[in-house]
Amino acid sequence: MITRRHFLMLGAALALAGCATDTPIAGPVPEVGFQHLSTIRLNVSTVQVHRAYKSPLKAPNAEHRFPTPPAQAMMNWAKVRLRGVGGPESGAIATLVIEDASVIETKLEKTKGIKGLFTYEPTERYDATATARLMISNGENGASGEVRATATRSAEVRENATLAEREQAWFDMTEALMTDFNAQMEKQINGYLGRWLETPGLK
Repeated sequence: MITRRHFLMLGAALALAGCATDTPIAGPVPEVGFQHLSTIRLNVSTVQVHRAYKSPLKAPNAEHRFPTPPAQAMMNWAKVRLRGVGGPESGAIATLVIEDASVIETKLEKTKGIKGLFTYEPTERYDATATARLMISNGENGASGEVRATATRSAEVRENATLAEREQAWFDMTEALMTDFNAQMEKQINGYLGRWLETPGLK
């Protein structure tokens, strides 16, 4: 039986929910950075980036709502970390192909009844994936090599999170995703593309 006390509790819950404002992250939009990492110097004439992944820009995908979408973070990674130092005489070209940069939003079931009114729970889960191939080919001597790296991360957001808090959770997840992606790509380059490294053995 719903009593007057329940209505008062409901009113208090709604008042608390109203305190959450849709205010985005203040100041400049943060970007996942890689400036603290050393450059991967490749004996190739140029480094190209091809974005094969195309976001559908609709649910359940959510990457287009992120302050720094994974695809942009991967392009930034390539721009900062990969550098061709071989010159035209090397005859080789490096190409990073972004295959997957998706974030899938899943609605989570909330506790029902009076208990659910007074329990702030995660209502969305975000599953992010970053997958890319790095290919090097030499048209003059036919030499080639290829590596592939994949990283995944997940995060949950509570129902009472403000827009700023939600965007911060997205940013933190993307940063962790790219940390994993960077580690995987470094390992693959060291293991299988060492012949194209100016100085073998990444630090």
